[in-house]
Amino acid sequence: MEIGKQVIDIAMENGADMAGIANMEALRASPSHVVYPQMEDYKGVGTVKEGDILPKSQFFNWPESVKSVLVIGLSHPKDRPELDWWDGRGTPGNRMLIDIMKKNRERIENDLKLVTHPLHYYVEKGGVFLKDAAVLAGFGCIGKNNMLVTPDYGPRIRLRALFIDDEIPPDGPSGFDPCEDCKVYCRKVCPEKAMSAKAPVFETIGAPVEIPARDGFYARNMCNDRMEKDIAESKAGGSETQGPVKYCRKCEFVCPAGKG
Repeated sequence: MEIGKQVIDIAMENGADMAGIANMEALRASPSHVVYPQMEDYKGVGTVKEGDILPKSQFFNWPESVKSVLVIGLSHPKDRPELDWWDGRGTPGNRMLIDIMKKNRERIENDLKLVTHPLHYYVEKGGVFLKDAAVLAGFGCIGKNNMLVTPDYGPRIRLRALFIDDEIPPDGPSGFDPCEDCKVYCRKVCPEKAMSAKAPVFETIGAPVEIPARDGFYARNMCNDRMEKDIAESKAGGSETQGPVKYCRKCEFVCPAGKG
């Protein structure tokens, strides 16, 4: 059995809903990694604290020995919203992903004798753009909602990745693209109109690659406004005790992809 299939089988056996291999060289040249250095600094919900951010000169400074990336996905369907509820320590779904990847790493190293490297979730702390990695691993495409869109789960999926030193044939891109002729329901349902116009920053980016949401019609500051409101609403009755934060997922739930 080829090594790539063995790696993917291990991931699926450990609980992943999707798994694939991306080529590290292709990931270094992927759209988000090319565009990101040209964008302004961003401070918002879900970003790392300023003191924890690496100097920009160290961004994307991954080990040269890495040749492949295992990407896994865990479905977060509408009927299991609690997987995405932030409880102050993270989300249940993210903890599941961490556990799956820990088991994957142990088996890949012990059973297959491959050298692996864990990576941080945040790009600013040594991670990769997971959506780009997932596209290169054959999961699907970046949609007009600026999210990964997959055939089976639409955008209702969360990701993690693991570096592998061996050269393993990649599983993508797949060519899947449900957004090309879609009526962009995601952009119409957004309560903050975060995808209603091209963000000014993207007018100045001249990189010959796709920019966020394909055409730059994505303002993450507006999306962040919604997240700030969600946090405020989690404090019932003005209490200082914060309940689980149930972040807006309207653009995910309205997407017709992955609904059979």
